[in-house]
Amino acid sequence: MAKPVLSIGIIFKNEIRCIERCLKSLQPLREAISCELVMADTGSEDGSRAVAERYADILFDFPWINDFSAARNSVLDRSSGKWFMTLDADEWFDPGIERLVEFLQLPQDIYHLASYTIRNFKTPNVTDDGNFNDFSAMRIMRNGVGIRYEGCIHEHWVYPEGLNQQVVRLEALVYHDGYAFVSKAAMKAKHDRNMELLKRKLEEDPNNLQTLCECIDTTKTIDDESGEYARRALEVLHKDWEKWGSYGARVYRDAVSVAQLRKLPELLEWADRAVELYPDSIYTQVDVSYCAYAGCWDRKDAVGATRWAELYRRGLDDYRAGKFSRDELLRGHLEFASPFWERRLIIMQVEGYLNLGRYEEAFSTFSCVDGGELDEVQQVEACVNMLLRLHRMAELDTEGMMTRFWEQIGRPEPSENMAQERRAAFINTAAVALTPHYREEEAGREGFKRHSYTALLSLEGKCALGDGAVILNCSDPAELEKWLACKALKDIPISAVAHALSSGIAFPLPSHPMRVEEMDALAGRLVPLGGLLELAAALKKAVGLQGLCWQRALLLAAVQNCGWDNERDFALARAFVDMERQFLPVCYGGTSLTAEGVFMLPPLHRFGWYCAQAFEALDGGDAAGYVRLLREGLAVCEGAKDMVEFLLENTPELKDPSDELKAMAEQIRAVLSRFSPDDPAVAALKQSEAYQKVAYLIEGLDVPISGGLMQ
Repeated sequence: MAKPVLSIGIIFKNEIRCIERCLKSLQPLREAISCELVMADTGSEDGSRAVAERYADILFDFPWINDFSAARNSVLDRSSGKWFMTLDADEWFDPGIERLVEFLQLPQDIYHLASYTIRNFKTPNVTDDGNFNDFSAMRIMRNGVGIRYEGCIHEHWVYPEGLNQQVVRLEALVYHDGYAFVSKAAMKAKHDRNMELLKRKLEEDPNNLQTLCECIDTTKTIDDESGEYARRALEVLHKDWEKWGSYGARVYRDAVSVAQLRKLPELLEWADRAVELYPDSIYTQVDVSYCAYAGCWDRKDAVGATRWAELYRRGLDDYRAGKFSRDELLRGHLEFASPFWERRLIIMQVEGYLNLGRYEEAFSTFSCVDGGELDEVQQVEACVNMLLRLHRMAELDTEGMMTRFWEQIGRPEPSENMAQERRAAFINTAAVALTPHYREEEAGREGFKRHSYTALLSLEGKCALGDGAVILNCSDPAELEKWLACKALKDIPISAVAHALSSGIAFPLPSHPMRVEEMDALAGRLVPLGGLLELAAALKKAVGLQGLCWQRALLLAAVQNCGWDNERDFALARAFVDMERQFLPVCYGGTSLTAEGVFMLPPLHRFGWYCAQAFEALDGGDAAGYVRLLREGLAVCEGAKDMVEFLLENTPELKDPSDELKAMAEQIRAVLSRFSPDDPAVAALKQSEAYQKVAYLIEGLDVPISGGLMQ
């Protein structure tokens, strides 16, 4: 049997989640060249071995002895291919294997080592969010030249003396998602296992910088011990610069990464030192710059954050253009070179420029944001707020940028559901720019140039906010009526509707009559904006049943949501009464508008009838009748307690009764004091006309019923 070109070695244990994906991905490679698949099971109990049996050429058991090198060497020893390549079960090959196949088929014997790129995904959304890091993995070696694995954990190759160690970097890509699915419990178990092995290595070689970096990487997301490992690693580096100097950029990167994650005070000191010692290292340009930027941002240092962000983006450009030493990535991955991290930095970089008043740079930086790539609604919200702010402060083409951003977030990437979430976040965030309070507030800010909502004008016909901005930007009642006539009110931002109504348009539109429930719903949407009383006053002269019903909807909504804590609310009570006087006779028969028939009315209209009677008494000089009728209304609509309390406390006629009434009240009190409360004479006196006139002065104005206003 001919010797295979390639032996593929895999060790595994309980990898049922992913092992078949890995093995299937090898099929194109196995079909392109002669391969053998050698697999060692280190103790699977989940069915992984049964899957491996269907693919492996050689499958054997290797009892786990807490030593990765021993397991890998056992696979290597059973491999007969010209080349040997190792792979993990939670990895899988990208289909683009042409260059790998081409290399393996070369007849030369000059090179003995080759690497490919491993893309390590951080989240289960491996194809969506771009959260990954890449590194060069030296995984391919010429078999039979004496290379062996060494190290119980994070194993590496040891080369025989005199071996050509030049590495051929292949354009092949392997994906890895093993960390994306690890639970906290599993992560803790892995941490404990790894640290036990690493501490054993440190006992054997306390000043091994590679082991110290492995300790940093293992502990930095788990506990504060990582900070001590970072300080120790830097101390070892500078004590033995001749031995470890070329490894120093990786060490500083690890130390700065830990400092940023664990909020260590040395963060910026270490970052500056990395730039001084290793300015051309891709670790410094990308990872160190990102961590330093994040540290400055946390400290609200906009100048520092902006400087480091610019260094990071230049480094990222160099990385993607291949302008760096690829040997560096054999020492470890870049943490912050993926689109996932770049998106976050760009968004925050825009805000940094805004904070510094560098508007043109903010504008040009925002042009690098692709809304279709945003995978969190918080990012969309931040982008919208920054665009509104930029529009308010600078005379740049933010309208065009707003249109581009709206179109981008609507792309169904990675799914239509995500696009819908982005659009909803955009609308919810930008809608505030149309509100009166927001417009008033921003107009008072320093540097104000134009209202933010005008940035949305370019979305006319594309988005409800665009239509709302057009309405808000118009003051001609005739034009506003045309706009409202061609739109569904439920689709128009309520701030724009309020603007149109307060501009004096005829409403409801004669061409679009509304049902009562539609009016109530619209009035309810207007409540948070306030000013319902003003709107009702503007429509006071409206004619026809539609106009009257619209006044009713506005005033009932105002009454139902009033806090009854402002003297100005007395005008609302008056307006409510005036509306009831007009509305009740139109909508209800004469029988129901009597003391005997009022029970047939809905609660608020029932109370409204009593209020109308009460104010009629008050206007006729009968303050006692006013109090009595309000109390009678409360008796049939207990939910009106807050309103009644407010009226009794704030009606001017009740606060300063005439001297004649005061004297009459004193006389009646004197008479009552001569009788027992249960004396028939007391009951007779309380029925008299004189008593009724001053009853509220004798009995007080407290309302004895609890409860809120009935909805």
